[in-house]
Formats: sequence, structure tokens, C-alpha cells
Amino acid sequence: MNGVKKTIKTAGFMIAATLLAKFMGMYRDILFAALYGTGDAAIAYQTASRIPLLFFDIALGSAISSSFIPVFNEYLSRGEKEKATEFSNSFLNIIFLITALICAIGVIFRGPIVGLLGSGLASDVKMLSSQLVSIMFPSMIFTALAYSLTGVLQSYGEFNAPAAISLVSNGIMVVYLIVAKDSLGIFGVSVAMLIAWAFQLIVLIPSLIKKKYTYRPKINFKNEGLLKALKLAVPILVSSWVQPINTMVNMFLASFLNGGQAVSALEYANKLYIIFVGVLTYAVSNLIFPSISRFAADKNKSKEFTQVLKTAIGSVLFVLVPIMIVFLMKRVEIIRFVYERGAFGKEQTELTSVALFWYSFGMLGYGLQEMLNKAFYAEQNGKTPMRVSVVGILLNISLSFALVRGFNMGIAGLPLAASVASVFMALVLAVLLGRKYKIFDRGFLLNLLKVIVSAALMISVVLATSVIGYGDGFLGKLLAVSIPSAAGFVAYIILAAILKTDETKMFFDIFKKRSVKDGQ
Repeated sequence: MNGVKKTIKTAGFMIAATLLAKFMGMYRDILFAALYGTGDAAIAYQTASRIPLLFFDIALGSAISSSFIPVFNEYLSRGEKEKATEFSNSFLNIIFLITALICAIGVIFRGPIVGLLGSGLASDVKMLSSQLVSIMFPSMIFTALAYSLTGVLQSYGEFNAPAAISLVSNGIMVVYLIVAKDSLGIFGVSVAMLIAWAFQLIVLIPSLIKKKYTYRPKINFKNEGLLKALKLAVPILVSSWVQPINTMVNMFLASFLNGGQAVSALEYANKLYIIFVGVLTYAVSNLIFPSISRFAADKNKSKEFTQVLKTAIGSVLFVLVPIMIVFLMKRVEIIRFVYERGAFGKEQTELTSVALFWYSFGMLGYGLQEMLNKAFYAEQNGKTPMRVSVVGILLNISLSFALVRGFNMGIAGLPLAASVASVFMALVLAVLLGRKYKIFDRGFLLNLLKVIVSAALMISVVLATSVIGYGDGFLGKLLAVSIPSAAGFVAYIILAAILKTDETKMFFDIFKKRSVKDGQ
């Protein structure tokens, strides 16, 4: 029971810290949007800031943690802590060398890279963007090292520090934008962003010292664990290319739309989308990944593997369904409340809300895909997600060009293509995993039906409360989003409780047990 309570407490902190970090990131974007809107400086900065992350995602991405954690945990489960440390040192040093090399290449060829990804941008915007890229490219080194050391801490059962790293970096950016505003221009923002990324690594060091983790700058290329991790990393890496390749295609096509403003509009919408869809998904998947990796390594614990994964997937879907409904129905009000001020006017609101609407259709696919990928990685099976991802990438690219260039859907075509591809990949992964484990059994589907019925009531309530006029001021914008959303959420939870969904029963069971203990 103590283990369950500790897990729930840890999950609560992770979700709270991640949520706070994401909202801090949203506030950062609000401040940035008010200063730069969707103008040339914003387009150049958002193009430049995306490029190092794209290189990181394509070269390493989620393959770092997803290949590192299963192998590292395998050593720990056998009580071989020294071998685990030796493996982690070699892994960490190789990651550093790879990212340093990519960073050098990226800075040298920054002009052609920006010219390719931002083909439709004006020449002066391309030049500014290439200058900003040279400042921000080293951020991928800090990102890669932070990812690797996060895997070490999570394997040792330390989740709090990894959950707080984004909070620190976003906090630095918020303080900078409040204090400096645009006094140092877009170059100052770029330098501040690089410093913020560096602190994501620095904030992990105290926890590593506390766990008595020892670092040595050496690489054993013959290390058994290293070879196993590298072999596992290749298919995982390919399967993680979906998001960066989609982003590259979006950047290229968006640079030709709305005078380049589509680049910024898609960035604002995507960040807002990721804040909500990513908080619970990443928190839950990162929490369960070490556990299901250990269960997968023990052939006698397939039932535990299935149950943990089933609960995690159900919980993610239970939370994402009402969020998706709010984003679809209140997209304009959300963008107006979050961004519309300063240089961000009604035209920018209309453009960004269109992107947010079509992104929102992919929420469930995005969340489910993240959880299912982790299940395959826990089994050290990266080939299945890789094959599905290759098909998903081709589908997304084809749909993006078809919808934007063929059907002239403009900015709507890009997020729609991403959503269709995301849902497709999630469904294929679910079918493949369902053949081996009884995750999507009759009980799961019945529970999902209850969630859908609850969602239908929520839609009715949101529609009913949206006909009220709330005004155009700050309070009016806030009420236009919060009242229909809150009313819909309450209706959703009440009906879900009446229908006795697994998630509400689990919550009430935990609450009852805590109440009994507090009363003793």
C-alpha cells in the first residue's frame, strides 16, 4: 500500500510540475506574442529555434531515453550497479560527441539549412533566421545530456527533478521577457533561450550527486550494454522521426502561406496544443516506463505489464477526451484569451485558431501513440513502432502536399494531415499490441463507451453555456473560455461517476482509503 501511495504521490507531483512548466511556457509565448506577434522577427526566431530541435529529434530524439532506460534497468535488476554506471558513462559521452559534431555542422551550414526549410520566406527574414540559428544550435547539446541523465534519475526512482527541468528553463525565459522586453531585440531573446536550455542540465546535478552517481569521461566501445542500446536505438530513432519530419514539411509549406505568417501561427497553435496533450501523456508514460521495462524483462509478469499499461492508457484517454472537446469547440475563445494583445491582433487570432482546430483532432492519437510506443520499447522492440512510423511519415507528407497544394486548404491542411497520420499510427499500434496482450478487452471497450457517453453530455453543456454573451474585455474573454469549459467538465465527471468508469472508481477508492486512514 505504501508503494501505491508513493507512486500516486510521485505521479501527482510530476503532473503538477509538468503542468506548471507548460503553463509557464504558455505565459512565455504570450509575452513573446505580445512583443513580436507574427511579424518578421517572430517568423525568423521561430524558424531558427525549431532547427536545433529538429536536428536533435532526427539524430537522437526519444531514442536516448527509450534505448537507455531498458538496458540500464536490466543491469540494476541484476544488482550490477557498477556495470550500469560504466554503461551510462559510455552512453553519455557518445551522446555528447554526436551532438557536438551535429552542432558544428549546423552552424557552418546554417544558411543553406534555413534556405531549404524556409524556402518561401523573404530574403531578409532568412538572413536574420540564419544568424539566430548560430546562437541557438548549442541548445541541442544541453538537451541531449539532460535527456540522458533524466533516464539515470528515473531508473533510480527519482522523478521530481526531471519533472522540474522545464519549469526552470521556462521560468528563466519569462523573467527575461518581463524584465528586458524587447530592449535587446530578438538576439537577446535567443541568448536567453540558450541559457535557459543550459539550466535544464544544471538543475539535474544536485539529484545525481544525492544518488551518488559517478561520472567518468571515458567510452568503452565494447561495452555489452552500449552495443545493445545502440542496436535498440536505431529502430526507435526512425520511429521518432514522425514529429520532426512533419515539422520540417510544415515549416517548408507554411513559409509560402499568408506571407510567412503561417509559420508563427502554426508554432503558437502547436505549442498550446502540446501543453495540454503532452502534460498527462508524458508524465504518465515517463512514470510507468521503468516499471513496464522491468515487467517486460520478467516473463512471469505479463499480467502486471498488461494491467499497468491498461490503466495508464485508460487514464490518458479519460483526461484527453474532455480537453479535446474544449479545444475543438472553444478554439477561437482560447486563442483570443491566451494570445490576443499587443502585436497579436484579430487577424492573427483567426489564423492561429484554424490551426488549433485541426491539430485538436489528433489529440487522442498523439496520446495513445506515445503510450503504445513505450510499451514496445519496454520489450526492447523498436522495429514495430519504426515500421508504423515510416508509413505514418509517408502518409503525413503525402496528405500535407495534397491538402495544401492540391486542395488549396491553406494553413488548415498541415495540422489536419498531422492529425490523420497520428490517429492512423495509434490505431495500428493498438491493433498490433492488442494481439499479444489483452489490453483492449471487453472491459476496456465498455469503459471507453462510458467515456464517450459522458463526452456527449459535455458537448451539450458546452453548447448551451456558449450562447451567453461574456463581453470583450479581459474578464469577458476569460469567462467565455472558463464557464462553458468548467460546466462541461463538471457534467462529464458527474456522468462518468454515475456510469462508474474505471477512472472515477479508482479515484474514489483512493479517496476512501485516505479518509479511513486520516480518521484513525
